[in-house]
Amino acid sequence: MTRARRTILRVTGAATFALLSAACGAGKDGGPGPAVPGPLKITAGYREPPRVLSGHRCLRLADGRVAVVSVGRGSGQLILQASWTSSEPVLDSLCRREDVVLLLRDGRVVLRSFDARGTGLERPYNDFTEGGVGFEAKGGSRLAEVVGREYAIVCVMGGGEVRCPRDMKAIYGELEAYGPLRNLYAQGRAALLEDGRFVLGGPGRRSNQILLDRVVRVSVADFGFNNIVGCLVRDDASVWCWGRNDFGQLGDGTRERHDNPVRVVGLPRVVDVSTSGEHACAIDEEGDVWCWGRSKVGETGEAGKEATEKREVCPIDEAATEQAREEAAANPPCESPAKPGPLVEEANRVRRVDDACGRLGWTPERARKNVTPIRKRVPGCVMPDELHEGHPVPVKIDEVEDAVAIEAMPGRTWAVRRDGVIVMWGADAKDGAPRMQAFPVVNGAAASPSSR
Repeated sequence: MTRARRTILRVTGAATFALLSAACGAGKDGGPGPAVPGPLKITAGYREPPRVLSGHRCLRLADGRVAVVSVGRGSGQLILQASWTSSEPVLDSLCRREDVVLLLRDGRVVLRSFDARGTGLERPYNDFTEGGVGFEAKGGSRLAEVVGREYAIVCVMGGGEVRCPRDMKAIYGELEAYGPLRNLYAQGRAALLEDGRFVLGGPGRRSNQILLDRVVRVSVADFGFNNIVGCLVRDDASVWCWGRNDFGQLGDGTRERHDNPVRVVGLPRVVDVSTSGEHACAIDEEGDVWCWGRSKVGETGEAGKEATEKREVCPIDEAATEQAREEAAANPPCESPAKPGPLVEEANRVRRVDDACGRLGWTPERARKNVTPIRKRVPGCVMPDELHEGHPVPVKIDEVEDAVAIEAMPGRTWAVRRDGVIVMWGADAKDGAPRMQAFPVVNGAAASPSSR
């Protein structure tokens, strides 16, 4: 049967995040730094189930398995809880709003649904397969969701080919003309080719479809209606982003939209990047984390909050402002009679007949006061109408070191250190402040990023 169309908002890469094990542990708030006490059993000490704050997450384990976890609060503490872990390693997984789809090593594609009550039984992924017999794609290595007008289909990528339980070439077919596809993004309307080129298609974009070449990592946030924000890592370890830029999420030092990639400024050599569409974070070759963009709930850390607050408004250009005032005083927006008419009294107000300026209450003094000060653009300043939240230049997250994986999600950021500690900040941190919450995990050390 046709599955209900999934939510439009999709952050590629949020489906998997290599860092967790079945025996998840949680520690108390580690304060501003990542130091935490020893692991605790998540269910210990709690009399009632935690209230889920961020919904379910699908995390890739160090041994190749997948866990469905949630972040909640119980007894005044933030906890990380695993509700289900796959029984065997998988090649890839795709976490959707109501289920997780797994690509098993034998080529089978299976599905498990989940809700607030837990995770359902494993069953074959049988969307649109005849008789509901399931879908197999041996030789595949990645999963990608392709969204049509009425439904969303999970397809298998591998060997430059796309295999779906139903023909979806109407969505991604134009991208295949550029060469074999390595992976699909943005509901099947963007692709990373096997030769390292990144191609963006879809309605309304018939030119400049090849955005960039020599691409090794991709992260895309799709808001629907061809509204895509993406970041790419090239083989020279540089980061390039494109799309809307109202929060500075492109990291180019401006807030101007760019439909073609622009290079993120101020970054060292980078190995991974992740974008939520409103903010982005990257890991450099030393394991340090850098973030830029929206900082409303601390998703870019304490440094991002400080960078947002320290922005200076551009200074007033006194000479240009005075000139504008003189011009306003000398050029009234109304006409006065050539010959003064008789005075008339109206509601305790005296004016001359046909005196338009009098009716408007215009005077040269008032005109001067109504002129908005003209400001000069100098390096590092912003205009008053540009005082949006966020910061368009990356800042270093000093509280996180030796990171091996990063995931930027709307309002929150998760990272994993090489020693197997999950560090999260933003909406998942205590009281929504940009303080770090750290959780030691088992088998989390030396985890690798997802298949973005």
